[in-house]
Amino acid sequence: MLKIGDFSRLARVTIKTLRFYDAAGLFHPALVEPRSGYRFYRADQLPALRRIRLLRELGCSIAEVRKLTALPIESGEYTHLITALRRRLNVRIARDEHRLRQLDALLPGRKHSAENREQPSVTERQIAPVTALTVRDRVGSLSEVERMFEAAEQRVGRQDCRASLSPFLLFHDLEYRDANVDVEVCVPIAPDSVTTCNGRVVDGIDRAACLRFSGSYDQAPHCCELMLDWMDGGGRRIAGPIREVYLRFGAHQIGYTLSPPVIADRVTEYQTELQIPMANTPASRHGNC
Repeated sequence: MLKIGDFSRLARVTIKTLRFYDAAGLFHPALVEPRSGYRFYRADQLPALRRIRLLRELGCSIAEVRKLTALPIESGEYTHLITALRRRLNVRIARDEHRLRQLDALLPGRKHSAENREQPSVTERQIAPVTALTVRDRVGSLSEVERMFEAAEQRVGRQDCRASLSPFLLFHDLEYRDANVDVEVCVPIAPDSVTTCNGRVVDGIDRAACLRFSGSYDQAPHCCELMLDWMDGGGRRIAGPIREVYLRFGAHQIGYTLSPPVIADRVTEYQTELQIPMANTPASRHGNC
């Protein structure tokens, strides 16, 4: 049995989220101690929690999640509800793509100007899957990310399962924000330690726009805008969370040790790569771009 704080770290959700799911009737503790009111969970509850989070991310309401999680997966009603959700998502995508075409119509010189302006040094390549210990949270500001990375590196250090790959950050909102940011820190680990380190495989990217820059992370939002302009000019759209990959970076190394070549003593020595998953726009798919 795990206390709520330990379970929240294991599940990579906040305590606030667990309490909300309990109050909403979606996910209850395995045990509530009568006298103290302490909540306890079991590790085998993790799959049920992950399913709830997935359904919420896919746009299900609380009522829909409650109904879906109560139904057998083999039932016809479950299939009907999932099919309806899929249809709803398709309609949403179609509406967004229609809005994009309307915006393009407001920029009659868009294609010409995109071809003639100076382009950033963006490259396109495939990104391999990465086994990593990940911690996801919605944070008040990006200043909290450093604390999350330090805690993740310490956990990996205690298990001695660090892989010699670059750590990275996923922006699940698909944009940079100053506040209320849904981020996931990812510290690479050895593939054979995924269970002992409680890690997961972060999916690879078939097509990613990539751009490297040196120095302060403050440049990242501007570089991201340049990349999105480059993608837009070539008939491509964003197709997944933005990745901020740290090739050289600063680290406290308290409770863990990293390879000296990746450590930068000064901000000017930082090396970062942005990676944006991309797909063709509907017009590009039909050869009308």
